[in-house]
Amino acid sequence: MKIIIFAFGSFNNSPYKIIFEEFIKRITFKIELRELKLKNANNLNSDLLKQKECEIILNNIKKDDVIIALDEKGKQLDSVEFSKIINNYRINCSRDIIFILGGADGLDQMIIKRANLVMSLSKMTLPHLMARIVLIEQIYRAQTIINNHPYHRV
Repeated sequence: MKIIIFAFGSFNNSPYKIIFEEFIKRITFKIELRELKLKNANNLNSDLLKQKECEIILNNIKKDDVIIALDEKGKQLDSVEFSKIINNYRINCSRDIIFILGGADGLDQMIIKRANLVMSLSKMTLPHLMARIVLIEQIYRAQTIINNHPYHRV
């Protein structure tokens, strides 16, 4: 099992990149960030932008991948619930787990329907790069919960 994070845009020289990479170093699961790009995105209306992003996502996933879509209307989980989901997939299937962070306008409904789980990181609106940090920290936290490491305290 590999965990793959799909996200549009890139860190470039953002200080968020340093934080993200620090958590990547701590995670023992196989993990990968795929920064997806859409040309001429500024010239598209919201619906067309989501449709084009959807096409790119669908072209980059396999039929049997586990898809977890991050959406503001998704299910809210606490860290322990999240770790149980990760651990369940880790133990019971060999498929990759793909987390999908949509662009600024969210995810197309085709992605939401394809997802095995739609979850929300917060009821608050997060900047895109901050959402990546919250997600990677929660993946690390899930690993520590699974391994009974003291990072996560109840």
